[in-house]
Amino acid sequence: IRLVSVHWSDPERDEYLYTPDIEHSDKRREVVSWMNEPTEDILSKSRYMVESVKGEENQIRLVSVHWSNIERYEYLYSPEIDGPTPKELRQMLSWMNEPTEDILSKSRYMVEPVPGQEDEIRLASVHWSDPERYEYLITSRHQARQDRRDIYSWKGEPTNDILSKSRYRVEFVHSSKEEETEEENWWEDEKQ
Repeated sequence: IRLVSVHWSDPERDEYLYTPDIEHSDKRREVVSWMNEPTEDILSKSRYMVESVKGEENQIRLVSVHWSNIERYEYLYSPEIDGPTPKELRQMLSWMNEPTEDILSKSRYMVEPVPGQEDEIRLASVHWSDPERYEYLITSRHQARQDRRDIYSWKGEPTNDILSKSRYRVEFVHSSKEEETEEENWWEDEKQ
């Protein structure tokens, strides 16, 4: 799949969540949103595989198709790393190493349909949410780098602005073996 920010996209341009080759540390990559017309590189890095969390009916993990391989999945997750001001922001990153139990817990998300919008969802961190408050992934207005918006999870009470910035449209990626190399379709080998 690809995730498109509903809040920031317009009829002429979709703004994709993606995992660029920008290291946050030696074990983490940044996760951002591309603000311009997407290139083939951006479209490749915006592809995610949805992995169901075993034993949980409504929980998923997102795996970067571009950066993963059959030996190691690269999971998107919400670590205990604060974003910039305001204090309600938590970083959203991609884990580059073998996942630990802590990483697997922080990479769990609930999918919540947006009321009244047939094709829009919100993602809430299972690890950080509680019954009174969901911690939603948002595409913020912050831009630490040119042409990219930062992705965070919102730790505070969700305002109407946050609820708008947490809306995503799922774009299904259809690919065939003719269109992609065997290495890029590493997940197909696991089904056999």
